[in-house]
Amino acid sequence: MVLSLEKIGLEAPGLLSLAKTASAAVNLSGLNGQKAKVAVALDFSGSMSAAYKSGSMQRLVEKTLALATQFDDDGAIDFFVFDSSAAYLGEISIADFPGSVDRLTKGRRMGSTNYADAFLSIREHFGFAPPVMPKKGLFGLGKAKISPTLPATAAPSEMPVYVLFLTDGAPDSKNAALQALAEVSTAPIFWKFLSIGREPIAFLEQLDTITQRFVDNANYEPVGDVDGINDALLFEKMLKEFPDWLSEVRNRGLIQ
Repeated sequence: MVLSLEKIGLEAPGLLSLAKTASAAVNLSGLNGQKAKVAVALDFSGSMSAAYKSGSMQRLVEKTLALATQFDDDGAIDFFVFDSSAAYLGEISIADFPGSVDRLTKGRRMGSTNYADAFLSIREHFGFAPPVMPKKGLFGLGKAKISPTLPATAAPSEMPVYVLFLTDGAPDSKNAALQALAEVSTAPIFWKFLSIGREPIAFLEQLDTITQRFVDNANYEPVGDVDGINDALLFEKMLKEFPDWLSEVRNRGLIQ
């Protein structure tokens, strides 16, 4: 059950306009009635400093929260950052979203860009079991190209997870990121990659298309400037391929 616009208007009037736009985007995508947990994972490397200082990341988090109200009635998102490592910093809800990014990142030092730790930490946070990994064959470790498989104890999840993952550059270790995205492909987590900056990020395009996965679990959309893009278009980009992924993971027994 979604959070009603009436309740949002009463409890978080500053979010109401965004929630209305998000609701329209969900309607267009055909996802009415779909439940999902929503999380955001933000690059906290040094090159992102200006994006945080300008408030751009706060505004993106608010848009993600508005989208989350259309998939879950708890009125909250899980907030992660990744730099030299990844960290879960807490929930952001309709009750406390103003200034939440500055509040939750206060005292954390910016570092490098570790995608792999973000992928693996988020899977662990949501309690999904690791896959059975081939001893060789992934990403140049052997001639065979073998995908991970489900652990014997895996059971369909009641609710999928949608993660908005934003960065402005490629990771410290591309091989580690490729391996980690393959490892988390047996979990019912959809990774929406967004990039900011003048040019698309070639490595995110590569992550979007790798074949050594249990399911295609990611989609990449370069947005350039998250403040410069129309909100309706941004929500459209945020939802691209999510319906197709939901159908695939349901057919593969990852969600009920």
